[in-house]
Amino acid sequence: MMLSRRTFALTSLGLAVSATLAACSSKSKDGATEEGKMALIVSDEGEAAAEALSKAVEAFTKDTKVEVDIKPVSDVSQELARGITAEPTIDVVVLNPAQLSSYAGSLHPWDKGSAAVKDAHPVLLTSATRQEKIAAAPRDVSTLALYINTSLWSAAGLSDSDYPTTWEQLDQVAAKLTSGGVVGLTLDASYARVGAFLIQGGGGLTSADGTKATASSEGSVAGLTQVKTLLSSGSAGWGADLPAGSAADAFGQGQAAMVIETEALVKTLADTYSGVSYKVVELPAGSGGKGTLQFPTFYGVVEASKHKADAIKLVEYLTAAERQVALAGAAGTVPAGKSAGETWKGKHADQAAFLTGVEYSQPVPSASGTSDIIANFDNELPGLAGGDPASILGSAQVNLQAVLS
Repeated sequence: MMLSRRTFALTSLGLAVSATLAACSSKSKDGATEEGKMALIVSDEGEAAAEALSKAVEAFTKDTKVEVDIKPVSDVSQELARGITAEPTIDVVVLNPAQLSSYAGSLHPWDKGSAAVKDAHPVLLTSATRQEKIAAAPRDVSTLALYINTSLWSAAGLSDSDYPTTWEQLDQVAAKLTSGGVVGLTLDASYARVGAFLIQGGGGLTSADGTKATASSEGSVAGLTQVKTLLSSGSAGWGADLPAGSAADAFGQGQAAMVIETEALVKTLADTYSGVSYKVVELPAGSGGKGTLQFPTFYGVVEASKHKADAIKLVEYLTAAERQVALAGAAGTVPAGKSAGETWKGKHADQAAFLTGVEYSQPVPSASGTSDIIANFDNELPGLAGGDPASILGSAQVNLQAVLS
């Protein structure tokens, strides 16, 4: 099965309507919320996630007698554009950082002591903050880690003690693993993957809070130069340049011994490439320390909702530790809460690297106008092996300064 880069995009929010979720919800035939019920807007996350959410909402209704209409939609952004009005048709919405940036002013601000946010990882609260207010409650998060094909690893004479923890070690093992048509490391040519190296260098396209352009910083240049070094040496290759057509499929098909991906790949390996034996470890630290990217989702409560008090109760219910664990487990993500994360780790010890990475993760820039700049950056990455990292980042710096000023 060919997996496009979009399969592992910036958010766990999908685009197709989930038949399971639609069946489990109390959605009326014309798609409108039934009178007197709260509207919870979601996008498709797969059958398991849809079922887990439906069960959680049903339990909430049983406990509170508050009825909730789960409304799966094909485009959350479009629904937000028409649903947040003086008389909103949305009460609660699951949204990504870009959507949060666009609609934060219409959402209920959370106090740090609220049950919905008080246990969230601090870095996720930073990601949920707009104009110094916590505009949404962190729901879950994905991060990047390093997948290692253990069969290819052993065949190259490497052991557990050789798992790379620094860029230098990554260079060394990638070189050893590159032979016989197998490339040592693969990743897709996008900031959503390459950005981890910029953060490890001590930079990133923007500061962690997304307010300052840092693309041309020394750390960012160091990170992108590290990627160029790997590509130029031949021990790393872009997923699109490998026969499989994507980094995830290249790893699954044994064309690459290591890949940088989110935990979404865990399910793909189980479903499509079950014969692959692998280990997941944290990404190696760079000249600026450890670093990875985060892809969080949030619960937003519409400020003008007629059901605001009950909507807040619903979000507090869904963010309780035991429900976070169940929902994240079904979605293939990591819980946003610290206590929920510890419980989740006990159930998913082989994926612990994703949870550990949350503490030093940074989000992909999501302010208005940044998506086009990131797209331009992505377009330049395929030629990085023969390109100039400082020049590529310098262009991004100028454009980011223009939209963030």
